[in-house]
Amino acid sequence: MLAFLAVHLCSVSGWAEGPETLAQKLQDTYGNVDSMSFSFSQTTSGPMTGRPKSGKGNGLYARTADKPLMRWNYLSPDFQVVISDGRTISMYFEKLNQMIISEVDEAQTDILFSFFAASEPLENHFKVLPPYLETDISAEQMPELETLRLEPLDKNSQIQQIHLWIGADSVIRRIELLDHFDTKTTINLSNINLNPLDISNRQDLEQRFSFTPPEGTEIIR
Repeated sequence: MLAFLAVHLCSVSGWAEGPETLAQKLQDTYGNVDSMSFSFSQTTSGPMTGRPKSGKGNGLYARTADKPLMRWNYLSPDFQVVISDGRTISMYFEKLNQMIISEVDEAQTDILFSFFAASEPLENHFKVLPPYLETDISAEQMPELETLRLEPLDKNSQIQQIHLWIGADSVIRRIELLDHFDTKTTINLSNINLNPLDISNRQDLEQRFSFTPPEGTEIIR
């Protein structure tokens, strides 16, 4: 999900902190986050995708004692709902009148939740590195954010590398993922609200992290 990075590493001028310190602060912040709500905009582009694709919507995350939960509601260009508990993923596509339910690849699950779950150090799953010198968003365009680069340790991961843009509050504002087909996915997060949910309320969580498709929807397992 990117052929936009230069081949040489940075010594980025003005970088306030090293990557290890930035990663630790990120870990400490999300270690105190049991839930999160946010809005997002997403773009995907690359040699395998044809024309760039974009979408926007809102999402929810919750970390319970037994599993993490995540929900993405795509509101445009078409209504879609994606829900995962780290074990299975359900994807509803209104335009196709389909809902696909499948097991989640373990390596991809680690990437999906490792930023937010904070159950293990990032170093357990990634090489923590400085950003490349050139990205499609320069430091001049987002001067209030620092950037971190992650490379999955799992050689079977579909992801080649990840860039995170992180605010002074150690909250992620932007994620860019590059897969091994040079497809780039960029997710910008806004309206971030930390700990908005009561994770002890199982009934509320069940309602928020479940979706019943309309009658007549084709279910594919």
